[in-house]
Amino acid sequence: MPAPSSPHPSASAGEFFADPVAASVARHLALAPAASMPELAAAAGISRATLFRRFPSRAALVAELCQAAAEAFVRAVQDAAPDDGSPVQALERVVEGLGRLAAVVGLLGLQPLQEHVEAALLEQTAATEESLRRLVRRGQESGDFRVEVDPEWVLTMLTWLMVGAADGVRLGRLTTAAAQTHLAATLTATLHRRP
Repeated sequence: MPAPSSPHPSASAGEFFADPVAASVARHLALAPAASMPELAAAAGISRATLFRRFPSRAALVAELCQAAAEAFVRAVQDAAPDDGSPVQALERVVEGLGRLAAVVGLLGLQPLQEHVEAALLEQTAATEESLRRLVRRGQESGDFRVEVDPEWVLTMLTWLMVGAADGVRLGRLTTAAAQTHLAATLTATLHRRP
């Protein structure tokens, strides 16, 4: 039986990765995070030699995919315009945009990265993370969000909810639409003030 369609469909790997090989490899890593280079080559429909020409090592492959994922994260938050409108509406837009990414890029957060690669990715996303902190503080100041929830906790929770959503989809425990819905519901329940 097919999964129900979502009013806000999940993104596809092809939207974020530079070429069909990278997109195929990313799709396979979302299903099998421990996949070897030969397995990834087979999933992409290419030879091991071709994969190694494109990515000289698994570390280089993961670094490139994580770079693309970081760019997608930055774009999704920018497109959601977290500084515009009410904090509640802005949070809804942010969560919708990031929820679309979760199943595609969420498990990349579990891939091991070299220290300098991780530092570069954190630097690349720093301004975007600050815009999310600013959104949380704005909602707290307006009385829409709970003041006791630390913006740093919101960022941490968002990161790991995206990983968990991706893993739930990978294991067949959740549809992509259900994962997006629950991610949004969890963040909303955490942040919104109760009447």
